[in-house]
Amino acid sequence: RDMVNEATMALIFFLSAFVTAFAGFGFAMISVPLLALLLPVKFAVALQFPYSMGLFMVQAWHYREHFKWDYARPFFGGALVGLTIGAFVLNYLPEVQLKRLLAVIVALVVIFNLTGASRRIGDRFSQSPWLGRVCGVVSGSFLGAYNVGAPPMVIYIRSISSDPLIIKSFIATVFSIQFGILTCVYGATGMFSWEGLGTSAAFSPVVVLGALAGFWLFRYASNNVYRMAVDAVLLLAAVILWIRA
Repeated sequence: RDMVNEATMALIFFLSAFVTAFAGFGFAMISVPLLALLLPVKFAVALQFPYSMGLFMVQAWHYREHFKWDYARPFFGGALVGLTIGAFVLNYLPEVQLKRLLAVIVALVVIFNLTGASRRIGDRFSQSPWLGRVCGVVSGSFLGAYNVGAPPMVIYIRSISSDPLIIKSFIATVFSIQFGILTCVYGATGMFSWEGLGTSAAFSPVVVLGALAGFWLFRYASNNVYRMAVDAVLLLAAVILWIRA
């Protein structure tokens, strides 16, 4: 049974790394719910955290030439407020309703992206810094409270740019900074342990292989394929949020 569990965990880590390297996000979103079927949720979060943060840092450095500070400035302002809200307020609100509300919003946005009107409306609201601030607050709140922050971030940056390189650079850089803050928070609360870090390190080969496969596929994917893949990952996020709420 232990070998089966270890093989299953290795497959989960490979899939999470592959999706993250290709789409630019999704490691915790995929790994935590699946690992939680085998492990306590708190241990699952700690087990995947180094890889989730590490992959974002690698991508942030790799795509650093495509990062736009002008795009990030309003989002960061909202995200800092959101992280505070998530840490001190959202944990006291009904988690099920909040997660399912986010799931519905994400699903509606993906469906709306398939219509011709989405680009016109996106162009209109993308000119306002308030879109970034609002998405930043929502993303930071859910990241701080429930470790789910990618969907609002992706919705925001996709309304501004359709370039996969800019999108991946934005997501990776913003998450690297936020995960740096969370590292301090998790460390202070005793979430990490030497035993957990040792267990996590044992899966590094499959994470590296999954990431390399995702980076390789991204090189050959067209913008349309990338957009469809991101929509698919967002829909997966909505389904996971709804089921695991």
